[in-house]
Amino acid sequence: MQTEKEYLIGREISALRCESVGEYSLPDYNGDVKKILAVKTKVFPTGKFVGEEALEFSGTVGYEVVYLDGENNLTHAEFSTDYEAAVKINSESYVDSDVMTSVSASSVRLIGPRKLSVKCSLDNEIRISERRVYDVEGDAFMEYDPQTLTASVNILTPAFASGQSHEIKEEILHIEGAIADEVEVLLSDARVELDSLDKAEESVTVKGSTLVSLLIKNSDEMPRLVEKAVPFAEELALAEIDTLDSLHPRCEITALKSSVTPTEDGVTVSASLSLVPRIYGKKNSSVELFKDAFLKERGTENEYTDFGYTEHICTERKEENFEFKRGISEVGIENVGEVIYSEAQARVEHFEIEDNTVKTEGELRLSGIACRVDENGETIFYPIRFSLPYTQNVNMNCQMHDNMRVNCAVNSNDVKISFDENNVFVSVNLVTFVTVSSDKRERCLGASYLTDEEFSHDESVVTVYYPERGETLFSIAKRFHTSLGEIAENNRLSQSVFASFGAPVGSLDIKKLMIK
Repeated sequence: MQTEKEYLIGREISALRCESVGEYSLPDYNGDVKKILAVKTKVFPTGKFVGEEALEFSGTVGYEVVYLDGENNLTHAEFSTDYEAAVKINSESYVDSDVMTSVSASSVRLIGPRKLSVKCSLDNEIRISERRVYDVEGDAFMEYDPQTLTASVNILTPAFASGQSHEIKEEILHIEGAIADEVEVLLSDARVELDSLDKAEESVTVKGSTLVSLLIKNSDEMPRLVEKAVPFAEELALAEIDTLDSLHPRCEITALKSSVTPTEDGVTVSASLSLVPRIYGKKNSSVELFKDAFLKERGTENEYTDFGYTEHICTERKEENFEFKRGISEVGIENVGEVIYSEAQARVEHFEIEDNTVKTEGELRLSGIACRVDENGETIFYPIRFSLPYTQNVNMNCQMHDNMRVNCAVNSNDVKISFDENNVFVSVNLVTFVTVSSDKRERCLGASYLTDEEFSHDESVVTVYYPERGETLFSIAKRFHTSLGEIAENNRLSQSVFASFGAPVGSLDIKKLMIK
């Protein structure tokens, strides 16, 4: 009898935190820092390494700092710091992994007229696929054909697919009559918007666009935010795609640079970036465990163990646009003006389950750059920073209960901030993912060894047995060292009743049994 069962299991680590710190001295061509207006941080993964005991991954954090120099000129500085982290693995069972790193918090402090100190906290979501083997040891299964009680469990099994790196260079803006030395890109960003997933037999095509955003200053003109969408499509190989319960596509930006190039009639501003499409899929794989076993002819000594696993329940995505109106004094802003740049960081702080709904409560951290003209006609730039609470309900397509494990993640985009004399208006699009799984444990057979005890059966002897509360057909057969088939035949049990030999006999409406 085959007792060795190989299967894949998924392991998820939702928030492994690491830090990236450093100091940066401005080059000679940059002016002194008088006031920091905005800081843009971006994560660029560089690779991962699978060692004997750990999965190691690393990358860089890119910083773009917009500030006022000693002469109140609006300018910027770019620099980066490194990060690295590791998670324990067994290299012999490791199959594949996916790591997604995001900024949870960052701070930039001025520690000298031309020196900055930076500290960035990073959250790493890690998904690992491992190959495991369930096997029953001992000689009882090797020399005999035992009576067995089995149970099928559903185990979360991940699937990964990664595409080739796309190198994209795109003209974002052409400024006629401009001078290259007077054009500066203050901030840059790239966000991927996925449009569709087209499934084939053994692959999936990811279609979408990369939205490149540049905050550009031309001489003494007011800085302006310019955006351009660059479409892309790639086919990723993914075996058994039809068996997956959910698909989570994403695209990893591994590099982003902007450039200003003079032309015959002005200046061209371009962006260069590297993009890697990825897919993470989930399904439940059925694995049959041996719960118990015995021999009709020989005694056995069994050992039992706990089999721990995670079952995927469901995943839901909700996209919702939020509109906020607050008094200026409520959010602590004294000046009002025109917003030339804004962004939002969203995080889930608390959630609760009610019926089939996950109710999330979180915080939006809004920041940006605004400007106004003072009484002397001078343009004054200043930072805007405030937070707003939000709530969102995500309806789940599954039956929820308290002992489930719920993981919530939220992204923000399409942020708009504006003012009138008394109020601030905020519009932001939130995309929330809620994944529900259940950590389970099953008592199963780990080993079965033969003993010296032997059993013989006299078919002329019939025992009338009245089952006790909680007994099953299997436990009765084990007690009398007879076979399940013989109990079914001697008592003319229906096929449906016999199929439930692991259920309590009381639920099968069996009052007595004839045992031979």
